[in-house]
Amino acid sequence: MKHHLQTTLSIRLIAIALLLGLNGCATTSETGSPPSTGIIAAATPSTEATPVATSETIATNDTAAASTAEPVVIEAGELNKQLWDAAQAGNATSVGSLLQQGADPSTATASGETALHAAVAAGSLPAVTQLVSKGAEINATTATGWTPLHHAARFGRADIANYLLQQGADPKALTTGTPAKTPVQMALDQGDLRTARILGY
Repeated sequence: MKHHLQTTLSIRLIAIALLLGLNGCATTSETGSPPSTGIIAAATPSTEATPVATSETIATNDTAAASTAEPVVIEAGELNKQLWDAAQAGNATSVGSLLQQGADPSTATASGETALHAAVAAGSLPAVTQLVSKGAEINATTATGWTPLHHAARFGRADIANYLLQQGADPKALTTGTPAKTPVQMALDQGDLRTARILGY
């Protein structure tokens, strides 16, 4: 019995240490300015004291800790990075969640590749539709003039190309490379007649 109580008490102490460790995670930016948008819950330890730790009291206190969790705020820049990464992975569930938390649907890399470009390249029509419904720029261009429609043509995403056209994408947009290419020419370069025909070939 004594050994059982010591083991249970040890487990309780480890649980508290882990919860304290989670609570100690940084909630401000590297510059020390307060965070701005997005909320993710982090567990904090319960302030209740228990005279004897048993499996029942551990379960009760862990439940209390979870219900009194304090929110941790994520900066807008981090939220937008997470959105871009989710779009690149084609993870429509994460894209939707991050958009609801306030991520910018038009977030882009330094070269101008937006989350929409990334979702198109990944082939995730659900992620594409969520981004567009939240205001992502259909004809956004990268530094080399690629639009999301160019990506759809380049990667053989006929269903996405069709959707983007219905939403007002420009099938005659030209890249800035030499030679400059339209989405139709991109599809033909890949031997993708289906997408080329959707694009007006």
